[in-house]
Amino acid sequence: MKGKGSWIPLLCLLTTAALANEYVPLSGGPFHSSLRFGDNGGEVVVEGYQLMSRPVREAEFLAFVQAHPQWRRDRIPGLFADAGYLSHWDRPLAPRPGTLNFPVTRVSWFAADAYCRAQGARLPTWLEWEFAAAADARQTDARDDADRRRRILTLGTPGAYRAAGESVPNVYGVHDLHGLVWEWPWDHASMMAAADSRNVDTENPLRYCGGSALAFSDRRDYAVIKRVALLSALSARTTLSNLGFRCAKELP
Repeated sequence: MKGKGSWIPLLCLLTTAALANEYVPLSGGPFHSSLRFGDNGGEVVVEGYQLMSRPVREAEFLAFVQAHPQWRRDRIPGLFADAGYLSHWDRPLAPRPGTLNFPVTRVSWFAADAYCRAQGARLPTWLEWEFAAAADARQTDARDDADRRRRILTLGTPGAYRAAGESVPNVYGVHDLHGLVWEWPWDHASMMAAADSRNVDTENPLRYCGGSALAFSDRRDYAVIKRVALLSALSARTTLSNLGFRCAKELP
């Protein structure tokens, strides 16, 4: 008989195989960001890239931690994660039963970056995330749809987490960009916040500087403003119960 807990790696592999986290291509192009960029306002050009169709799941991150034990919660240096890192798992290599297909959360920027690098990928930039998140199931940019804005804000209110990929995909085939689990961008630390706003107590990271949300090209996009205000205030070692990630790649 196999040792206690030996079923987890097998179940992890079966789960990951059943729901492969594929990369989908986004061609990029001219884009009006909700953030201001110097004299150009929000007008930017996003280069083509690939993005994971779903956020990284508990099963996938478990496989990473097994292969790279320095990222276990009982081994990771405090420099790279706060005390909340993977604290919702029952044991260092044991997520709670029934959660393997849920988006992994309580992961620091350092750990998310290491995961993506191990996959030959990287974290998406904020503009790449925002570009993908502007789409709905029919349009590449549906942000002027007032009903869609209201739906997105409703999705972001407290409720039950869902398994990754249960939402309707957008026109690119990307799931779960709006909802309870937010995502680390690669450049979170350069999103307009003053340095003092990132010195928040990690036990209460919502004490951020409101000034980081002032320089927007479209203040109607409140769902984006909330993300920028929070993400720009976090340090790279911060972990939150509603913060996960997905990876990106260059186009082949």
